[in-house]
Amino acid sequence: MVMFDLLLKNQLSAPKKVKFKDEILARVQGRKPEALNDEINFYKTELLPYFIKLSQQNPVFSVTEQLRLLVGVWTPIWSTISFHESLPQRIQEQSFQIFQHDGYCASVARYIMGKEPPLSQNFQSRLPAYDFMVIQKYEVQNGKWYLQNIDRFQAFKNQEIPLSLESVYNWFTNVINTKVKLNASKSLLPKAFNLENIEMNHANEFKKTSLATSQVFEHLYIDNDWRLVKTQTDASHLTSYTIFVKR
Repeated sequence: MVMFDLLLKNQLSAPKKVKFKDEILARVQGRKPEALNDEINFYKTELLPYFIKLSQQNPVFSVTEQLRLLVGVWTPIWSTISFHESLPQRIQEQSFQIFQHDGYCASVARYIMGKEPPLSQNFQSRLPAYDFMVIQKYEVQNGKWYLQNIDRFQAFKNQEIPLSLESVYNWFTNVINTKVKLNASKSLLPKAFNLENIEMNHANEFKKTSLATSQVFEHLYIDNDWRLVKTQTDASHLTSYTIFVKR
């Protein structure tokens, strides 16, 4: 009932906007990821009215002005991007999106190995975690944001040592400075990935998305600590929606 009361009003005051976002978070936080079609249905039946209202209340429409809010580290807390669930079980709180002032950004996440078939907890805890990072360049073209995938990196780690904000940032800056910029200066393309030992839920979707050259993304809503992002890799892909919170 609160949602529909708010939707009837043209403007949201600052306190009501906070309450509005909190109500969205209450619906998505702790939600176990479902099949993509189920998540899309959840968006259509549960979240769409919220998203429409927030897009009407976006405080910063100019993409150039959005840059000052975009730079930093974010966590995706809900999404209809199938790529997120292509690899084994993703740990949401150990998922990050980093934007730097220099036009480089990255999506990084930790995945737990041995999700299928079910393994004993003691045995599974000894398996390595799989950390995956997609490096991108971002820019403004004709008043719109564009992302371009430029490289991918992977690492197997001790899952008992969490993928922290500090370790992610150090990994990101290290590969940017020692590999990405060097490869760019030599016009080297990303090497083929060795994923033979990785459980894949949607192998074709993973390959198609991770190798995509460009992606349009739009902030339906952005403020200091909250982003609602609409993305589409190309005209043949479904439009996706993701909610990010600032770390």
